[in-house]
Amino acid sequence: MKFKFIISLLIFLILLTGMSAVNAHGVDVTEDTMIIVNETNAIETKKLVDSMNLDIKVYKFTVDGDVEHTLEHALENPNKIILAVAFQDVVNKFVTEHPNVSDRVFAVGNSESEIKEGLIKLNESSNNPAVDSMNIDYTTIILIIVIIGLIAGIGVFLLKKDK
Repeated sequence: MKFKFIISLLIFLILLTGMSAVNAHGVDVTEDTMIIVNETNAIETKKLVDSMNLDIKVYKFTVDGDVEHTLEHALENPNKIILAVAFQDVVNKFVTEHPNVSDRVFAVGNSESEIKEGLIKLNESSNNPAVDSMNIDYTTIILIIVIIGLIAGIGVFLLKKDK
């Protein structure tokens, strides 16, 4: 009885340490393909998206901090593609600080022609099958395999012990 409790406690501790840490950054509730706008260009941009028959969400922001927070999600999510019609200075600064997202995060001007060009580029990027692929790094795969192996090994050990 005591042995089974210790084994159960050991399994619980292994699973607990194997879990990834909770990220204090928060959960990203926005779409992977999105457009950042402000009060002055939100309606025009939404009309252009609708007229081009694109399934892209338009998000209106009011402060630089919210835009920066959303851009930070692009660092963690390789599928996130962002077109900024507003807050271009914040986006350009972010892209210069993080050049690895320069192919997925870009800013355009407020004119209708620039927005259309950006929407075309955004739509092409979101339809790219390489972007839609599931990217898991090797350490995550190894961690999953180790946890499954430990659980299976402990299960076999307990079954052999009972016999």
